Amino acid sequence: MLKIFAIVLLATTMSVGLAEAKGHKQKTPPKASLAYCQTDQEAKATCACGPAKMTCQKGMWCHAFTSACTR
Repeated sequence: MLKIFAIVLLATTMSVGLAEAKGHKQKTPPKASLAYCQTDQEAKATCACGPAKMTCQKGMWCHAFTSACTR
């Protein structure tokens, strides 16, 4: 009995999750992509730093390993 209940519960949650995923659509246009920063160098212009693509402003230093920008 418990096994059947667990299977029904799992099937229900999976179908609800699928319905929610299909219902969401991106309403805003995608942002223009930024150029990648040079690792451990001062940014010459606004750029994306590291795998997390953190935005670094001009004059900041990009540390790609930690996806961080510092002054």
